[in-house]
Amino acid sequence: MDLEKVRAEFKTRFGGSPRMFRAPGRVNLIGEHTDYNDGFVMPFAIDRATIVAGIGRVDRKIHAVALDLKEDAVIDLDAEPQKKRKSWVDYVEGTARSVEEKFGRLKGANILITSDVPIGSGLSSSAA
Repeated sequence: MDLEKVRAEFKTRFGGSPRMFRAPGRVNLIGEHTDYNDGFVMPFAIDRATIVAGIGRVDRKIHAVALDLKEDAVIDLDAEPQKKRKSWVDYVEGTARSVEEKFGRLKGANILITSDVPIGSGLSSSAA
């Protein structure tokens, strides 16, 4: 995945120079779902990743773009939390609200998310 292409796409959509974050995908050679049940696991990083480019906003809105899904959403942190939408947006809002609950009032952000971890390939949502 080309970080410069992600950076350029972010600049086209939002302007500015984003901070870039990369989380490598992973698979478990042994031990699916046992790590949180005190079992043994043997995870390996793979050559796939999720990349998030982001920049802060002055308001309390999160404008999130899922590049691969060709979808975007705006989350207003001053509004009541949305009930489950059953989409990727739930993860973004849930994370923001959990961080805010633990660390205090957040400002908004523009974020662009892209991944080459294949959806539905048997890799868990925590793979990246």
